[in-house]
Amino acid sequence: YVGQTKRHLETRIKEHISDIRKQSVNMSVVSKHRLEDDHEFDWTNVHILHREDHLEKREIAEMVFIKRHNNTLNLQKDTENLPIVYNNILRKTHLSRNA
Repeated sequence: YVGQTKRHLETRIKEHISDIRKQSVNMSVVSKHRLEDDHEFDWTNVHILHREDHLEKREIAEMVFIKRHNNTLNLQKDTENLPIVYNNILRKTHLSRNA
C-alpha cells in the first residue's frame, strides 16, 4: 500500500488499526482489505518512501509510487490526476528496467 499523510507514520498506523477494530464506516483501503480478506499486516515493517512537506508535490509523489508498484492495494483511480507527462516517463523507465 502506498499512501501519503502529513501526520506522523505511527499516528497513521494507529488510525488504520483503530478503523479495523471499530469497523468504521469511512475505512481506508488498508482497513477494508484487512477486514474483507482477513489479511494481517506487519505494522512493524512499514517504510517511508519519500518525505515532502508541500501537499501537491506529496500527492504527485504518491501517484508516481502507485504507478511504479503494480502489486499494491491502491486503486489505480488514485492516479487519475497524474499529469500525462509522468506516465510517459514512468513507462520509459519501466521498459529500461526490464530490458
